[in-house]
Amino acid sequence: MNSKQTSSRSKKPLPASFFIVVSYENEEAYYRLKEKAEDSFSQTLYESKPLPKWTHQFENFLDSPIGRFTRVLSLKRRISREELPSLQKECTKFQTSLCKSDESIRVLPGYLTPYNLVLASLEEDLHRIYMFHGVFAEIIYTYQGQKWIPQASAWEFFKHPEVLYFFTNLRESYVSSLEKR
Repeated sequence: MNSKQTSSRSKKPLPASFFIVVSYENEEAYYRLKEKAEDSFSQTLYESKPLPKWTHQFENFLDSPIGRFTRVLSLKRRISREELPSLQKECTKFQTSLCKSDESIRVLPGYLTPYNLVLASLEEDLHRIYMFHGVFAEIIYTYQGQKWIPQASAWEFFKHPEVLYFFTNLRESYVSSLEKR
């Protein structure tokens, strides 16, 4: 084999930074969720301050209200991107178990890479890619020109300056950790 030929073997991507967006009404439910996430996944690396309210385009048709508060938990554990469906399944279990104390709680897992930010969803839509086990992946941001660019289909929540600021700092920390490898 010629040493100048490129290998046709695929290269596994670097592990991604794992985070959870949590929408809630009851602070106690949020802290119980945080404890469950740390027990199941890993310690919290970063926790956002309360951010603008998470909204849903069909909020009036949902079975339960959406909470007034939203936070993001970034966890220390790095994940393989193909783990997103199993992480969604685990987050759905957390959400179900906490609904008794806070019917508004929503737990949305995602991951961040140097190039994009991806969120898991159980709802099919034109801009989402099916993974498996009923889970879809949606690119929320792409990193271009030294900043996150929200996709046209991204939820309004991700377009707020405070949210962009949090994920910009998370990306900087993640990229810095990659450089130290």
